[in-house]
Amino acid sequence: MKLIDDIVEISKQPLSPEKDFLAKVLPIFVFFFFFPALLFFLPKVVFDPWLRLPTLFRFSIRIIPAGALIVLGLFFVITSTKAQREIGKGTPMPLKATQKLVVEKPYSYCRNPLYFGLINFFSGISILIGSISSLIMVFIYASIIMLYTRLIEERELGKRFGDDYLAYKATTPFIIPGLHLIRRNTK
Repeated sequence: MKLIDDIVEISKQPLSPEKDFLAKVLPIFVFFFFFPALLFFLPKVVFDPWLRLPTLFRFSIRIIPAGALIVLGLFFVITSTKAQREIGKGTPMPLKATQKLVVEKPYSYCRNPLYFGLINFFSGISILIGSISSLIMVFIYASIIMLYTRLIEERELGKRFGDDYLAYKATTPFIIPGLHLIRRNTK
């Protein structure tokens, strides 16, 4: 697939100062401005009133599960980003992809701890603000991310890291930590 070959080639090239800057700034814009607007502001302020959706439970009921998801999500986002930077010598952005396959914690729990963390974090915020349409938007976001990961990212990692990635993929669950333990116990 040409797209995957292009991503692999880009990951091998050294970055110019401009692209390096972009690889550092773009995630800040995307995760602190674009996603919050798309996943929380629009649903809560526009979609919920327009669709006349009720608030999801009382705040006193929402705060505990929302807080747990937010904390869990932040843990995985922070530790996986740190592992990519320190061990993999790269970033979550394909523009500055990791140069080494990262299989250490939290990547030993699942192959996509960053996405696991983001999905939990975003779900927690949606529950905290009590927006049903926000939860639906997070579900759509999660579906798109998982589809992209299966169709593009896993193939690209297989080309870049070869048998090491295939062995890691065979023994580590896709996105839910510990899922492989449950599957082994039921066989």
